[in-house]
Amino acid sequence: MPKAAKAQPPASEPAPDRRRVFICYSHADKALARAIAAELKKNGMAATYDQKGLHAGAGFPQQIINFISHSHIFMPLLTKSAMRSSWVQQEIGYAVGMRVAIVPVTIDCEPGEFLHGIQAIHLKRKDKSKLSKRLTWEALNKCLEDSPPGGPVYECGVMTEDRARLLAHYAHAVAGMGGSGIVRQSGGLSSFHIPTAPLEDLVWKKRYGKKHQSDNHAAALREERLALTAHAKQKGCRLIIDPDLNFRFYGPDARLIRLQCLLQFLQDKAIRDCQVAIADLPLNESITIVGDWFAAHSISSRMGQGYRHTIFTRHAHTIANMIEDFDLRFEKHLNGIPVVTSRDFAIEQIKLKMTAIEGITHKGLHRNA
Repeated sequence: MPKAAKAQPPASEPAPDRRRVFICYSHADKALARAIAAELKKNGMAATYDQKGLHAGAGFPQQIINFISHSHIFMPLLTKSAMRSSWVQQEIGYAVGMRVAIVPVTIDCEPGEFLHGIQAIHLKRKDKSKLSKRLTWEALNKCLEDSPPGGPVYECGVMTEDRARLLAHYAHAVAGMGGSGIVRQSGGLSSFHIPTAPLEDLVWKKRYGKKHQSDNHAAALREERLALTAHAKQKGCRLIIDPDLNFRFYGPDARLIRLQCLLQFLQDKAIRDCQVAIADLPLNESITIVGDWFAAHSISSRMGQGYRHTIFTRHAHTIANMIEDFDLRFEKHLNGIPVVTSRDFAIEQIKLKMTAIEGITHKGLHRNA
């Protein structure tokens, strides 16, 4: 078989170098923040700042928390006004705590307290016309290289229901910011073998067969499936699955119904970009990455209990490394199948397995008649 071309992510995936920059500033400096955002966008970055007045009101808005924690770069605009702003100080403290890469822009002052020792881009009020020279890729990368090292912050979902709820929560948070991302997933039959039907539907009883699962468990899994499907419809998906898992623990119908649900997803024309590799996967591990927004790594699983001890992170540079590793493994597991036909190949393989299961079930019924 000729060597297959290197698998490329779905066409709808954004360029990997489109870094998200969150600009933190005092409202007295809004015009300057707007100018900086425009310059960053001109240089190919996705700049976000408080143009919708998210600072208004009491408390620390969840929107701001989401924007900061999902940023590649946190850029505080430090002026005399900003140094007196409690909001600016809170946002800086949160960014430091989340270990987001920080590139301060200073106007006639020096970084202090949390930002002491961090490489900054220094400007003067009269230098605003020079923003294009100071906010280049090279300038930002130099600041990042000189920044103190910081590892990711993690959140753990201990039980299967915790994992499902956190996957849905993280996916909804990204959508709430107007974002979306390709769903990369490796493990079992993926989240897309979970039914989308209401919990009263017979499909849920067939899924669990002779073993009882609570409505809370099923509801959490359904929300996981719906949340990830929304992203797959927007940006596509890249899956590494193992359709040979037998699910004997649940009874004869369990494997068939799960394959049926997965098949329905793969045949859904609303999922325009879908790539699938088939592999013999370890039972105890699952990886989910949505765009470069967040990643989840499950390191424990038992049949009948689902994935447990799932570690979540939104740390952009950690996710970039995970994406690179995932894509290399995906290419390996294609085993020469062209990526453009990998979805069709997976559909045919699943159909063949379902036919075999139905044949075995029919023979069993015939012998017992």
